[in-house]
Order: sequence, then structure tokens, then C-alpha cells
Amino acid sequence: MTVLATSRRHKRLDLLQRVVLSLTLLTTIVICVPVVIVSAYVISHGASAISWDFIFSGPVRAGRQGGFFPVIILTMYALLLVIAFAVPVGVLCAVYLAEYARPGRLLRLINLTIINLAGVPSIVYGLFGAALFFDVIHTKQALWVASATLAMQALAIIITSSREALLAVPRGIREGSLALGVSKLHTTFFIALPQAFPGIITGSLLAISRAAGETAPILVVGAIAASNVSLAPTAVVGERPQMLSYELYYRITEGLGLADERKWGLALVLLAIVLVFNMSALALRIKIQSGVRRN
Repeated sequence: MTVLATSRRHKRLDLLQRVVLSLTLLTTIVICVPVVIVSAYVISHGASAISWDFIFSGPVRAGRQGGFFPVIILTMYALLLVIAFAVPVGVLCAVYLAEYARPGRLLRLINLTIINLAGVPSIVYGLFGAALFFDVIHTKQALWVASATLAMQALAIIITSSREALLAVPRGIREGSLALGVSKLHTTFFIALPQAFPGIITGSLLAISRAAGETAPILVVGAIAASNVSLAPTAVVGERPQMLSYELYYRITEGLGLADERKWGLALVLLAIVLVFNMSALALRIKIQSGVRRN
């Protein structure tokens, strides 16, 4: 009887594993198929507009001819500034919350608040950024204001993902390091943090990818689309720097007579920029993981 019961239990477990595996595979397909369809649709409709002039020349006749090089450059500027503003601050905040903050109600409240901030609508961040930088700090560098606003929006995701990555590092690694006489600071930044880098990179990637497609914060802080855009990183508000996401929104909603293939071309360039950031982060993650394993 015991052998028979054990055999039946193993059969039920095998059936349960197959069901879970099938559901996991189905969920993966459900998620991947729309991504593939959207990507293929954008490529098929926008590839005909992509050319050397489209990417590396300036706009002519309000963008109906020529290219969008200034907009592409400003988008890259903004994303690099978002990385410079958000990633160091977010990772340091996560290190403090995961390694140094005293457990208790206050810490739980802070963590809950940060998680909720990730769901705040982007238009709210835009209004806050405009009020903070234009009315309080009185700055007129529009590109820096837009980037800082997007960085504030990205902070919540970066802090949350970095904190979870640090908490996932086994405590035995820290305890072994401390037992050997290594200081808490050295253990945190040179032992625990490198182990958490893959998760930190993934969270930062998600935050930057989201920032690349945001439109509302850029609109609110004054980066309204214009035919001619300054390439200077210190562009003032009056020059109205643009990003690809808002340029695409402006061309679609304002009825400027832009050919459909050029609109899809802009969407394809934005998709390519996000893909470049994704692939770069993936390559960096693989390199870091291989280095950690060797050590």
C-alpha cells in the first residue's frame, strides 16, 4: 500500500509539473507574440523611410523632407542624462535601504511609498518637474529639466529593483566576509553589490526604456516640437528641445501632412534606440556575470 500510494503521489506531481510547465510556456507565448507582431509591423511600415538622410540630416519643410538628426541627438542626450542622474542615486538609495536601514515600520512605509511612486502617472511627474525646476530653482536649461524629470520618474523602478537584487544575495556571503574581518562597507560595495549587478542592470534597463517612450513630462516642461532644434545640451526653454516620442506624437496629432512612412520611420528609430540600450545592458550583464563566476 505504501509503495502504491507513493507511486500515485509521484504521478500527481509529474502531472502538476507538466501543467505548470505548459501554463508557463503558454504565458511566454502570449507575452512574446504581441511584441513580435508590433515590432514586425513597425519595421514593415517604417523601413522604407529609413535612409542616410533620414537619420543624419536636419529637417526640411517642417520635417516633410530631410531627416530628424537633431531630434535623435537630443533623445540620446536626454537618455544619457537620465542614466547619469537616476542610476547612481537609485543604486545608493537601494544600498542604504537593503544594507543599512534599521528594519521596522518606517522602513516598510518607505519601501511601500517607493513602490507606489512607480505607478504615479507621468503627467504628475511632469507637473512636479516643471514646478520644481522652473518656479523654485529658476533654471532655463530645458533639456536638463526634461532629463531630470524623467530621472525622477525612473528612480522608483531603479530603487525597487536594485533593493530586491541586493536582498536576493545570500546572507552567507556577507556573513563569511564579515567573519574574515572585512568591514561592512567593503562587504557591501565590493562583495554584495557585484553579486546584485545583474538585477540592478535589468531594473535600470526597464526604467530607461520607459523614459525613452515618455511624452507627457517632456510636453509639460516646455519641450514642444519645433521645426529647427538646437543641438546644444544647454538649450534654453525658448529653443524647445524635442525627443523622438514627443516628435512622433506631434506629427501624428497636429496633422502636419507628414507621410505615413516617415511617421513609422520615426517609430522605428525610437524602437532601435531602445533596442540598442537593451542589447548593451544585456551584454554588460553577461560580462559581469561571467566575471563574478570566475572570481
